[in-house]
Amino acid sequence: MTMIRALALCLLTCVPAQAQEVAPETIDQFRPLPLHQVAAAVSERYAGRLLAADTRAPRPEERGLGAELVYQFRLATPQRNLLDIRIDARTGRFLSVSGRGQLAARQAAQD
Repeated sequence: MTMIRALALCLLTCVPAQAQEVAPETIDQFRPLPLHQVAAAVSERYAGRLLAADTRAPRPEERGLGAELVYQFRLATPQRNLLDIRIDARTGRFLSVSGRGQLAARQAAQD
């Protein structure tokens, strides 16, 4: 009988934790912009061809600016340089642009 009690106790303590309930207002607070809309903003600001788009977790400095999710784009400029562009998925704010030829690509996009 003690073996059955021990087994029952073991099974009760090994039950997986219940999933946490998430309040609906918490879900409604975060609404990322559509990826195609943010990609259009990148194409308006920089000349070139978008090669890739991805969602990423924000870096610590981006999280400090309030970013919860980041869209990262890879763009090939007309001068054959590569730009990495990171944008806040919720607000559409440009967080960082890295790579050679940023100014040339930006100027070409404004013409």
